Amino acid sequence: MSIIEELGYLGSFINALAMVGSVIYLALQVRQSNRLAKLSAIDALRDATNQFREVLLSSDNVEVWLKGIQHYNELSDAERYRWDELALYLWDSTQATYLRAVHLGERFAVSRVGYTVRYASRGVTFKTWWAPRRERFHPDFVRFVEDNLGKPLNPLAAVESLVQEEI
Repeated sequence: MSIIEELGYLGSFINALAMVGSVIYLALQVRQSNRLAKLSAIDALRDATNQFREVLLSSDNVEVWLKGIQHYNELSDAERYRWDELALYLWDSTQATYLRAVHLGERFAVSRVGYTVRYASRGVTFKTWWAPRRERFHPDFVRFVEDNLGKPLNPLAAVESLVQEEI
């Protein structure tokens, strides 16, 4: 065997090692990217919740919100418009968080969105408000909301079931 053939075989071997190394590196990068995307879903849920709280607590939005939850039919036209916009703000951000969490397979964020849906939809007001507006939302989110309507608020049960699935 000539030296040129030996160098050719050595070059092929080094090339194969480099390719294996590249594939391992790319796999690690994809794994890290997926982990960051899942953390992003959790951050988005927190940010959306905090932004809604901030809007709700500014000016007299909280009074309109509470009045609308308790006595939606007694709202003035201006109050009803503001309540409707607050509700759309809440549900648009909740839907975006839900769809992102489902896409990423982030079950904890999905269970937290379920808690938000159960908490915010406890009264008759939400069901009355939701019915004519449900068509503006993504069908998967509509199913999720309607599956969670009327369910108890026990967030610990949802977290415990996730922990059991991990074990």
